[in-house]
Amino acid sequence: MSVKLNISTAAEQLTEGLFGMIFLHVFEILPYLDKQGISPAWSIRSTKYGLPPDFIVIPGLLDLNYNASDKESKIKEINLKALRDDHVVTIGNDWNYSSKLWCKYFRWPERVIERADQFPSLKTALGIHYRGTDKNTDLCQTNPVSQEDFLRLVRDFVVTHPDIDTLFVATDEDSLLAKVVAEHKTLKVFGSGKAVFWKDNTLEDVMPQNRFAKGDHALLDCLLLSRCKYLIKCQSALSGFAKILNPQLEAYRVAASKAFFEGIPYFPDAYIPILTSQDLECQRILAKLQAGDWTQDLVAMKKYGGNFRFKKRKGYIRKERRVPRWSLDGLHMRFDRRFDRMAGRIKAHINRYFGYMRRSPR
Repeated sequence: MSVKLNISTAAEQLTEGLFGMIFLHVFEILPYLDKQGISPAWSIRSTKYGLPPDFIVIPGLLDLNYNASDKESKIKEINLKALRDDHVVTIGNDWNYSSKLWCKYFRWPERVIERADQFPSLKTALGIHYRGTDKNTDLCQTNPVSQEDFLRLVRDFVVTHPDIDTLFVATDEDSLLAKVVAEHKTLKVFGSGKAVFWKDNTLEDVMPQNRFAKGDHALLDCLLLSRCKYLIKCQSALSGFAKILNPQLEAYRVAASKAFFEGIPYFPDAYIPILTSQDLECQRILAKLQAGDWTQDLVAMKKYGGNFRFKKRKGYIRKERRVPRWSLDGLHMRFDRRFDRMAGRIKAHINRYFGYMRRSPR
């Protein structure tokens, strides 16, 4: 009897966002599954987005692009975490590859596509994704972006791109849409409905189905952004995935994407090009917002700045450094730590030397 793999999670296992954790953690094992020719069944759960009693979101919020049912095969359960410990990879900046890989396994549900088709054409639209709320307090991932700074950058982009006749606004702060409408009266401006904050549990106790509606709204925003001609965005995996759905999307991020876990760039956002401007005021805003971006780190750029589809991670990184001290992975981790400390000291000496030379009178 053949064996069918079913990749699963516990309901409380994936605690963060739909795109930034659930989809990303699944995406990072797809290169392995693809290489092995594995088309598994899935039971990915989330209490934030799934419906009781099983809380399954994949399949559900996503449909599979293949037939995973096989009544003749024996089902072998494996937890996503165990699979990631051995096979998680760092995905790179080859958008066409990433798009084809994702679409080989998953597609947006028809109910979301049908809803998106009810909106006006976005072929000459600028998609705007302003991610506020908690993102503006998470200094480890990015820099806070005020509505005022973001709107100033949008105005500059619209002025320099006269082909734009529509603005589609996706945001978790309702007040932004009204400001965009007031500032761009000659353009068509609309959003997808009332802003939804992914951590908002207000209705979930009395309306459990609201979890699924929340996920569908995020999928709708992502799909509509992918249909735009241009995209300007804050740090957010939701709008980053718009580039996965449409690799030809001309997308720019306004704020830093800071080095993520173990210095690995945060996929897919980190590979979205940084917005630039010829306007002096906008240049000052962008310099502030983009401080600390991962592209300013020479070590990170050496590792991940080139073109690549994906890279294998070291064993102790895959296992989040939870490895026995004297195992091969443990020894590798300790060697790398010592090497990093030595490299840090050398770098500090070099910086002090050149600092001294700059201060010395000639």
